[in-house]
Amino acid sequence: MNETDRESPGPRAWPWLALDALVAAAAFALHPPWLSVSEIEVLGAVHSEPEPLIAAAGVGEGAILIWVDTGRLERAVAADPWVADVRVERVWPDRLVVEVLEREPVAWFEGTTGWMLVASDGTVLEVVSEAGGGHLRAVLAFPDLMPGDRPADPTWNEIVAMAVTLRDDIGGLMTVELRGTELWTEALGHQVRLGYPIDLADKARTLRALLLEDLPPGATIDVSSPLRPAVEGDSPQGAVEATEEQA
Repeated sequence: MNETDRESPGPRAWPWLALDALVAAAAFALHPPWLSVSEIEVLGAVHSEPEPLIAAAGVGEGAILIWVDTGRLERAVAADPWVADVRVERVWPDRLVVEVLEREPVAWFEGTTGWMLVASDGTVLEVVSEAGGGHLRAVLAFPDLMPGDRPADPTWNEIVAMAVTLRDDIGGLMTVELRGTELWTEALGHQVRLGYPIDLADKARTLRALLLEDLPPGATIDVSSPLRPAVEGDSPQGAVEATEEQA
């Protein structure tokens, strides 16, 4: 047998060579370079940071677009406390679009050692040593919580509901505190009795309506019963009656 005969594949080798070629072709078809991720576009992220979470999920440039698990990627990005909702979409041939809907901050809650920025659904967004401005403050010595926590405490959720109702134009100027067994605050130069931490959204609506009236400077507003508010001072009776109708 000459050297050429020894190097030539026998008849039994041809099926294996054909199989190798088929596997290579399939691999190329399933992993073509032009279907690799070349861009990840993040939309809607202002406070949240999706990029590190995307990278931690193992998705980056060069990933095969068809194999990206969009559901898993959405769950990874949703781990950011700021993220209320997220959608990941493939854009052929080589892009991923990550669209984020962020939570809206509405209040600062004082904890034992710091301040918690809280969203409109009650979720803790951030924990800092000093409260910022622009949102209602609650000085009630809640326990320290972590970003992402969403307590079921009724008082917590009542204050969140009040902050959502008042919004930042009024609520951002207010600090809610406990005096004895009742909640009090100050709004536009008026002491405001809120009473017990129940129906605070209704009390906030009544307070907002009263603040639009021509109240005497320094008058005390009592919205502890939101359907029967009172103004202590030389307030016109019509202001109170108008508020009762609106409530």
